[in-house]
Amino acid sequence: MEVKYVNLKVDSNKYNPSNRRRRQNTRPPRRNYNSYNKRRRRKRKKLLTGRRVFILAVAALVIFLIFTIWNALTPKMPPVENLKSGKASQSSVALKWDKIKDADGYYVYAKTFEEPDFKKVATVKKKTSYTVKKLKSLTDYTLCVTSFKKFDNIVESDRRTIDTRTLPAVPVFTECKSKSEGAISLSWKSVPKAVKYQIQYVKGDERDFKNAAVKSVNASKNPSATLTGLEKSGPYCVRIRTNAKYNDQDINSDWSSSNTLYIAENFTLRSEIDPNKPMIALTFDDGPGYNKASKHILDTLEKYNAKATFFMVGRNAEGNEGNVRRKARLGMELGNHTWNHAHYGENVLPSDIKKASDAIYNICGVYPTAFRSPGGMTTGTIKAECKKENMPIYYWTIDTEDWRSRDADAVYDKVIDSVSDGDIILMHEIYNSTADAVKRMVPKLLKKGYQLVTCKELMYAKNGKAPEAGVEYISPTQVKE
Repeated sequence: MEVKYVNLKVDSNKYNPSNRRRRQNTRPPRRNYNSYNKRRRRKRKKLLTGRRVFILAVAALVIFLIFTIWNALTPKMPPVENLKSGKASQSSVALKWDKIKDADGYYVYAKTFEEPDFKKVATVKKKTSYTVKKLKSLTDYTLCVTSFKKFDNIVESDRRTIDTRTLPAVPVFTECKSKSEGAISLSWKSVPKAVKYQIQYVKGDERDFKNAAVKSVNASKNPSATLTGLEKSGPYCVRIRTNAKYNDQDINSDWSSSNTLYIAENFTLRSEIDPNKPMIALTFDDGPGYNKASKHILDTLEKYNAKATFFMVGRNAEGNEGNVRRKARLGMELGNHTWNHAHYGENVLPSDIKKASDAIYNICGVYPTAFRSPGGMTTGTIKAECKKENMPIYYWTIDTEDWRSRDADAVYDKVIDSVSDGDIILMHEIYNSTADAVKRMVPKLLKKGYQLVTCKELMYAKNGKAPEAGVEYISPTQVKE
């Protein structure tokens, strides 16, 4: 058996015992593991911080790109431009702005300075203006308008705002009357924050206040005023406004609507009238006549110094000016029977009455002081206008029905057989048969002891005071409701 020898090479440095000490001396120094770990943590922290910053930067960039793309793809409405406030009143402010192309409409918002949030008050379409209403008087407001368009959802623009202020409240008259000759008595509701009130008044019914007189009244709990030194003929127009102080600024309200009223005249009975003796009022409708009937009636009344009340149709008066002037000259009471007697009851308008009053005044310079409703059908509208024009309304106690019979004897008999103290007798001055009956009737009534007076004289003599405007009298002691 053959023996083979293997040559083993031995590393003397590694295994030589004599080199042991040398190996111990060349061993690396023992590490300080505390400081080593700190350094490792510091390096790791720096690495993590850098990564976080990088991740956050990338995330921010992604969010920015998403937001930019979203904005680019999402519909957006432009805000309104040139938002302006216009006329303001005690409870409203007008707004206007430029039109926004393709907008479906606009939202209007409002809030006071003290309120935190806006309230939507209107949606406006096809217009670029709006009057915000139902606001508080003398209050600061912020108003806002936005445009909108409907896509999948309604897209609204950014808000455009404007600050504005409402005016003080307009005073409301509680009384506006002429109770005595040459004077007007006024009272009105007190207005919060008012310092004083300004009253304008001018003669005439044109409501032209360019040359109006002005009276100032200090604010009080129950404000009132009396205008004196007024002319007794013709109407006066009166209006009022509030003057207030707000943030050291003087602010005026709008003027109130003007009130037209007729000045009262001191009334006294004629010296020849005896209130203790019987009296009646002859009244004539529908004139002046287009024939000579009215002239003959006036002839009879003038002959016996008797008085009567004539309820004239305005259109007829314009064609018979001399007749109207003669009535005024003889001391007859001039009455109003509407403009053309075409409307009855609810169909009678204030203008029907006013136009007749103006026609009579333009002829003789005297406004009518009495009114009779066509057909005797009186409404609230009629009463209101007569009160405004200072005219009592008169019905009747005896209807001669002269329009039906056209018979002088029938008219005469009706009166003579039925008459009693305090009667108001209805006739028409446009029939010759009536004129003939009056010619016989007047001397007979005087012979029976009756005084022939106007309606106003009858009411004053029996009641001790002048009749009240806007009230309908059947007789001195009976009022028609």
